[in-house]
Amino acid sequence: MTFDKQSFFIGIIGSGPIGLECGLHALKHGYQFIIFESGDDIANNIRLWSHVQLFTPLHMNVSLLGKDLLKKDHDNNAFLTGSQYIECYLRPVSYHLQPNIRLRHQVISIGRYHTNRFIILVENKDSGCEEYFIVDCVIDASGTYNNPNFVGPNNVPAINERALRIQIPSPMTYLIPNFKYEQLAGKRIVLIGKGYSAATSALYLAKVKEAYPETQLYWIIKQSINDLPYCKNPEDPLEQRRQLTDNINQIYADKRIFTDIYVNTVVTKLTYSTSSTKVDITLDSSPPKVLCNIDYIIANTGSQPDRNLYANLNVQECYRSKGPLALAVKLLSSSNADCLKQTSHGRNSMLTTEKNFFIVGNKSYGKQTNFILQVGFEQVNDVFQLINEQY
Repeated sequence: MTFDKQSFFIGIIGSGPIGLECGLHALKHGYQFIIFESGDDIANNIRLWSHVQLFTPLHMNVSLLGKDLLKKDHDNNAFLTGSQYIECYLRPVSYHLQPNIRLRHQVISIGRYHTNRFIILVENKDSGCEEYFIVDCVIDASGTYNNPNFVGPNNVPAINERALRIQIPSPMTYLIPNFKYEQLAGKRIVLIGKGYSAATSALYLAKVKEAYPETQLYWIIKQSINDLPYCKNPEDPLEQRRQLTDNINQIYADKRIFTDIYVNTVVTKLTYSTSSTKVDITLDSSPPKVLCNIDYIIANTGSQPDRNLYANLNVQECYRSKGPLALAVKLLSSSNADCLKQTSHGRNSMLTTEKNFFIVGNKSYGKQTNFILQVGFEQVNDVFQLINEQY
């Protein structure tokens, strides 16, 4: 009996570069598919940092399947911002995949349906209605950026932090800021975090301080620091990242920019005043410290996978990285410190303990932060080889 690929239905979660790549492969191999995107437009996670420049040039962020869909006037060596990358590459790819993309469709939960199929509960944000989709395979490419870590101890929310997250308008953001400088002039601003997102925010705040010297800046870092916050690596293959590291270390050492920098310090409580719209920040420091009358909080404390989506499935995870176990074992045992020399770890590393459920892209790395798009494209190719082998 010949298997009809048109009868095999794949549900893809997320319309970022990896989710769209899944769509290209599904189209190439003749499978039915649907791409669920919770946002108003494709690549919703990238839109959250659309003003930020990528560390890698365009040619590293385009797949073999997608390269022919690029806008013709592109520069392969250009370092694009998030929005430029969307319009140059992801937009043309998405046109190729219409009408299989469902915008404003939020995946709520995934479970098994009978023996070997899946049921996906999806909320249509336009109608407010929920509906089920029955599929044969689920590929989760939803990323992590829309699930930021809390600022409290070990990702436990600081007291009152959850309320501030959903407050509109809120004095707290987990994004890299993109305000006009004058909007922050003379304000008291706290930056929390020590990753490259925090470094980008610190660089932005330094420019605000330069333009408006009366602005007061504070930086809270959970980790202890011996000398400088970012390790200098003259051999870093990513020139943009190396330059950011040098710049931010200079800013850290310049005592005129940040009024105070608190290291090895955790936020334990956020007290918001509805009358003044300001926040008091309680620090778990010795001696105890409260930063009063803060106008804005920029929390760049990283992100992690939203595992609630597949909580009803039997997906075995790594206790350290929170990523799928087979891939996590390969990643944690890898000795390659150069992220650009990474490759996918083979088809079997993409298998989970649920047949035909796959996690790809940034989310597959769990809490690890060295994911690059080239690896994600290879992962998608591996996944479709696994699917094709079954049928």
